[in-house]
Amino acid sequence: MATVTTEDLRNMKPLRVANHTVGTPAETLAMMEEDGYVYFRDVLDQGAVGRLRQRYMDVLVDWGVVDAGASEPVWNGADLSSFPVKIEPLHEARIWEEFVSDPAVDAFFTKLLGSPPFWLEITEYRITPPGATLPEDPFFGRHQDAFYNMGMECFTCWIPLMEIDERIGGLAVIPGLHKGDFFHDRDDPPQYRIPPGALPADKWHRSLYRPGDMVMFHKMTPHSGLPNTSDRFRMSMDVRVAPMTGDLPIIGEIRRFADDAIDIALPSGETVTLAIDENTYCRWTAGKRLSINELQELLKVGDRVLASASDGHAISLRPPR
Repeated sequence: MATVTTEDLRNMKPLRVANHTVGTPAETLAMMEEDGYVYFRDVLDQGAVGRLRQRYMDVLVDWGVVDAGASEPVWNGADLSSFPVKIEPLHEARIWEEFVSDPAVDAFFTKLLGSPPFWLEITEYRITPPGATLPEDPFFGRHQDAFYNMGMECFTCWIPLMEIDERIGGLAVIPGLHKGDFFHDRDDPPQYRIPPGALPADKWHRSLYRPGDMVMFHKMTPHSGLPNTSDRFRMSMDVRVAPMTGDLPIIGEIRRFADDAIDIALPSGETVTLAIDENTYCRWTAGKRLSINELQELLKVGDRVLASASDGHAISLRPPR
């Protein structure tokens, strides 16, 4: 593989803008079906995005890696050797709920989808530290969301919280490859990564992203975060959405978790029983596949669970997060 440079990333083909489809869900869906993504510029309420951004900044200041009063997430040189992948203060505060319930954000997604949005409790608060060198393979994080969330019928919404150029990295996607099979190596447990060379190296797209932008992409679309070679932290959030009229997953409280079945109490008071077998994709908050017994050690009766199902069979099981 030829070495990729920052200039190569700068010159990557940009994403097609889909702003003209907002309010015409059929047209939005047609672009999604063609490209595997839709990219919107400056569509999310700036006030809501700004409040979300400030919560990220507060964490970075609290952790001592960005100076108090800074307007940008510029690294102050503090040690980053133990900087976490999961940003637990944001997960614990469930700040995604405040964002998606903002009236302006809710109105936008209702207009976009043509029905009220259903938000899956799968959120990633991404703060990527600065200072990485650009590796030969900058797309090492490539994956397809559907592989790790089998059966979940939803779109992923990637939301940048700052200006993100080729040095800061951001999201890259390959259009059109959502129409085929998985590229993940099924002989590479438990992560089942997409191996180098499995995707066309010259087909990646990225854009210069700004607050208010959003990329919504298909569950089968290959995508990757790019390395952050700048002097600041990269801040973004992933949320998953489906139209309320769609095929929705099951979210509820575990009443029984056996080796061959799980009983889930729904908010309505109804209890659903799903069969489980070796084909059920069990996972924790990371994509690593677990055995049923391993997930039973982590998810207990009384815990909440997110499941996809077909004909009474659990396709996937994971904690909502």
